[in-house]
Amino acid sequence: MRKKIERLDTPWGRAYIIGEGENIQFMPSVTTVLSLVPSNYLEEIRANIGDEQLKIISERAALRGTAMHKFLENFIICLRKTDDKEKCLYYTQRKSTDELLNDLEKKSIDTGRTLFYNIYHAGFFDDVKKVLLSEGFLYSEINLFAGTTDFAFADFRNKIVIVDFKSASSMRSDEVIHKYEIQGGAYSIAFEENYKRPVSKIEIWISFSDGTQRIVLEGEKLEERKQEFLYYCKKYHEMWPKDKILEFYKQKQT
Repeated sequence: MRKKIERLDTPWGRAYIIGEGENIQFMPSVTTVLSLVPSNYLEEIRANIGDEQLKIISERAALRGTAMHKFLENFIICLRKTDDKEKCLYYTQRKSTDELLNDLEKKSIDTGRTLFYNIYHAGFFDDVKKVLLSEGFLYSEINLFAGTTDFAFADFRNKIVIVDFKSASSMRSDEVIHKYEIQGGAYSIAFEENYKRPVSKIEIWISFSDGTQRIVLEGEKLEERKQEFLYYCKKYHEMWPKDKILEFYKQKQT
């Protein structure tokens, strides 16, 4: 039986709380842990355009990504119930647009829709036999971290594949993809612990205006990325101000 997890956004990053009383434990989010991974890519951009312009670009990218994820999420929700992809296209077009209109401008929605169709027309969903998770929350009590994976499915060999969606303005560099792969390694660790089933592959589906990238991670390379994540997770726990987070949590409870 999976335990109840509570989310807590703190000044020291996002945390998740498991347990009660003296047995309470804090788990950093996967993305919080990954903040330790150095990024020459971001530092170069910051040096060239400055923090303010970088913030504007990041916010624009977040809106684009939110819209794309919503179209993909609704398509997968429908796909979980039926194999009729045409029906699911109609469903996600109607449902996603209605949900996004409350929060996003039409331009962001249109961009997100285009990025979704890039992935759909690239045939990435052709390998999906059965949807296992959509926006699936995963956590590790052994290693103390938590996060949400975009998508997990069983392929036609009944192998489990975990997928992370990424939007982009252009093809991603090897450095950026490496960080995505470490993130995928984290979700693989947590999925295997939660569901007691081995993960065969991690895939990163990247969509940008001119096309897509599909990164496939399996075998020894997947095991390497798992170990890389565990290294950063251990390092993060060593520097994490747990006493301050506990006090912050107690204040939120009063």
